[in-house]
This record gives sequence, C-alpha cells and structure tokens, in this order.
Amino acid sequence: MGVNGLYGLSGSGLDIESMVKAGMLSRQNQYDKMYKKEVKNEWLKQGFNEIYTSLNTFKFSTLSDYKMSSKMNAMGAESGDTSVVKAVANADAVAMTHNVEVTSLSQNAYLMTGNDGITRANTDASSSIYLKDIAFQSITKNDDGTFNVTFADGTTQDNVSGDDTAIAFTVRAGTESLTDDEKSAQTVSYTFADIFESKTMNDLAADIKNLNTNVTASYDATNDMFTLYNKESGSDSVIGLSIAAESAGGKGAAALFKGLNLHQSAGGVLADEAKTFTADAETSVEGKDGEAIIDGRTYTGIKDSKVTVSGVTYSLANVGKTTVAVTQDTDAIIDNVKKFVEDYNKILDDLTEKYNTKPSGDYEPLTKTQEASMTQEQIDKWTEKAKEGLFYHNDILRGIISDMRDAIMTPVQSVHSSYNSASAIGITTSNNQGHLQLDEDKLKKALAADPDCVYEIFASDQDTYTSVDPNQRQSYMATDDYNNRGIANRLYFNAITDGISKVEDYAGVLADSDDQSTLGLLITQLKTKMDNFKALMDDFQTQLYKKYDALEVMISQMNAQYNTIFGGSE
Repeated sequence: MGVNGLYGLSGSGLDIESMVKAGMLSRQNQYDKMYKKEVKNEWLKQGFNEIYTSLNTFKFSTLSDYKMSSKMNAMGAESGDTSVVKAVANADAVAMTHNVEVTSLSQNAYLMTGNDGITRANTDASSSIYLKDIAFQSITKNDDGTFNVTFADGTTQDNVSGDDTAIAFTVRAGTESLTDDEKSAQTVSYTFADIFESKTMNDLAADIKNLNTNVTASYDATNDMFTLYNKESGSDSVIGLSIAAESAGGKGAAALFKGLNLHQSAGGVLADEAKTFTADAETSVEGKDGEAIIDGRTYTGIKDSKVTVSGVTYSLANVGKTTVAVTQDTDAIIDNVKKFVEDYNKILDDLTEKYNTKPSGDYEPLTKTQEASMTQEQIDKWTEKAKEGLFYHNDILRGIISDMRDAIMTPVQSVHSSYNSASAIGITTSNNQGHLQLDEDKLKKALAADPDCVYEIFASDQDTYTSVDPNQRQSYMATDDYNNRGIANRLYFNAITDGISKVEDYAGVLADSDDQSTLGLLITQLKTKMDNFKALMDDFQTQLYKKYDALEVMISQMNAQYNTIFGGSE
C-alpha cells in the first residue's frame, strides 16, 4: 500500500477511490466554476474581437465611401456625339452644357512592318519565323560547337563561339536618357547558340514585352507582320531602339530590324519609308499630343486623348465638334443612399441582435470531464447554446447602438435649408431598434428641391475647432462640431471610432490574452488563480490518500491482531 499504490485490499471493505473523489467534490466544483468563468470570458473576448473587425470594416471600407462627394453628389455627363468625345463628370462638376471641339488626337509611338512585308536574309527561307533567317544569310554549326556565320551583307566569320553575342539592342519608352542600370535592364541579347537553336519572332516579341517598359511587341503570323507599340500616347510616348556596337551584336540586330521592315504609323497613315537601323546608334519614333477647344479655351499637350476640365474628363475619339451636358445623376445618388441604408442596417441589426439575445440559463460551458462523455456533435450543439446571450444588455454595445442612432437622427445644423436631417430626405426608423427605411419618393423630391442636400447631410464636416479657445475645445467638439457634422462623418469620427476604442480597451483586437485589455487581464488572472487552486487540490488529494492509507494500515493491523487472538488455535 502507499499513496500511489492500490487501496482496499486489507479486507476493510472501504472504496478508497470513491471516498477520495467524494472528498474532492467540493473543491472540484470550485475549480469548475472558475474554469467556466474563464471559458466564458474567452468567448466574450473572441466575440468582441469579431465586433472590432466588423466596426473597422464598416468605418474604413464602407463609411469612407459615403463621406465622398463622388458618392453623395454624383454627376453625369452626356455627349451629343460619342464618336467625337465621351465624358465623365465627378462631383465637382457644375450642371451645365459645354461646347467641345477636338482639333487633333494624341497619338502613340507605333512601328509596324510595311506593305512589302518582312525580308529574310536567308533567301531559301522566305516564310521562316526564325530570327537567324531574317538577320543572317546562314549559320552552320561545326563539330566542335563553334559556328560559321554569313551575315546579311554577305561577310563571313568562321569558328564563332556559341557564347558570343549575335543580336543585342536596348529599348527606350520615354523621353529621358537611360541610366546604365536601366540600359542593362532594358536590353535584349541573344547569343549565336540562342539564334541557331530556336529563337523566333514570337520569342522576340515576348522578350521585348518582358522588359516591363510601356513598349509592347507582337508578331502576326497570318499577315507576316511585326509591330512595336507604346501603350501611352502623346509626345512623351517613345519607341527608341538602340543597336549595340557592331562587334557586340549590333551587326545582327541592325540586320534583324532592317529585315522586319518597320515603318512609323501615325494618325492612321503608314510612312512611305522604312526606318533605318545602324550598329552603335539609336532609331526612335515619338507620339503626338492632342488638342481640344472646350468652351472657347484651347487645351494643348493632351496625353492619351484625355483631358479633365472643371470636374469633367473628356475622352477624345475623333476630330469634330459636339456638346457635353452635365447634370446631377439622381439615380446614382438614390442607389448610394439605398446602399448606405443597407450597410448601416446590417451592422446595427447585428449589434442589436447580440444586445437583445438572452442567455440560455440551462447551458454553461462544458468541463473537460463532461466533454469526455459526449460526441463532438453534442459538444458543438451544447457550446452553441451556451454562447447565446454573451452580450445581453452589454454596456459597450448599448453605447455603440445609441451613438449610431443619434448620429442618424440628429439634424445637421450646418445645412441651411429645410432638408437638414436624414428624416427630411426620407431616411427614418422602421422600429424602436433603430432599423432604417428609405422613402425613395421623398428622397427624389428633396433632390429636386435642393440638389446638394444629400451630400451636405452626409458629408458636411466643420473642423473649425482649432480656432476655438483650447479650454473650450472638448465641449465644442462634443456639441457644436458634432451637430454641424454630416451623418457619415458623425458615424466615422464619433460613433464608430469611439466604439472601436472602447472595444479595443475592453477586449483587445486579438484572441491573445496578453494584450493588457480588461478582458485579457481578467482571463490571465483567472488562469493564474486556477493554476494555484489546482496545485492546492493536488496537495489536498495527496493528503486524502495519505489519510486513507493510514486507515488501511490500521485496519490491516487490527485484522492481524484479531486473527492472532481468535484464529491462532486452529
């Protein structure tokens, strides 16, 4: 017998394990209460972490949109002739009609194979797509791995190393000269081994595109045509091809581009003469700026055929004249208000449901012992019920809900018209929980009477407190500044920001309890208390076993004495 041995073998009839378990029951119940409280606080912390994420998303991904004039003061632009110009108006545009004359379009730097097609230096390969047949009359490989080369001009070179450069050129896409690092990064280079083995015009196009400049290239096999194109237009749009020195691949590169027969295309017209390419020199073409006259003023230097004037962006399509009418986009504003109501209700209803859901009184967190006798499905269902009501009448949620409702319902004093509140433009509550509803007809009527009312009600922001007496600023910000702010700014800067701060202080932002939040500290304290109590329980259990061990010894001794006295004569 012993503390860690077997008990009840003395014939005493005592169930030692049951007696120890019974002796530990009171303390186990105390420990279980602490455990359940700790688990409940962890659930609460996790729940608040989810609320924190939801509030942050609502603030930065949702509310930030509704503070923008582009959402709540949307303007539309309609062109009288979209074949001449298309237009888009932003919120700063004025409702009026503009006269537009496109006198010239911006153009891209553009090179393409001329009508007489690509010329192959290897006349025996008239339809070849391989670069070796365009740039060289022939390249043959020797047994030792070197090459015998006949260049496009008929000159020859024998026993050329496969590692020597056959073709090399650098691409420039802008007006600025390239640095040495840029030249290195924007250079295409092929060895004689590369050219002999496989390089095609498709490879050439891909390698030019992979330089990551604005210059792109393509090969059209159907029409046997190679093109180079700068994706941006205007006078800054350039295609510059710097051919390497003759001994460093320039001879092959010059022959290649000569064979590609590249002509400049500008304004839909192909130049009569092909561009010339020479070793150790650059050949370049440039785009052209566009020009337009808008309301009598001439705008030059237009890039990519787009120009923005007084909140209207004009996309020039063809030379000609037309008008562009700018009007308020009422349908877009109404759609945005509807979306705001949906977004607001989604988060408010979620908070309200959490706040009003009562706990299921018969369900508490399960202990490890209880879980051991249940299936996982039973555990999950029980835990789901036990988590109900975690936020019932929670003070933090009550404050956030109240602040959100106040932000909506309080009139905006900085709006000097009768349309100075959410209710005035058709946004009202449908129940006593603060759920919003929208009367679209009332909103349309308000916009017709005061086109700026929606933007002002949502986005007014009176940040003038810096001029207020420092001793009065807090009071001003809580009253005058708040009352002058639009409802989106109140939610953004006041209700939601304050709610986020309170949630962060109380529960932190992550499940980790080492975050110094109120719940984090409480969970840490409970865990420490549980660890200390568990140590005390282990000590107490050890004492019980020792006590019953002594009882076993005593009973054993008494049985021995009894047998000596009464059973020894037999």
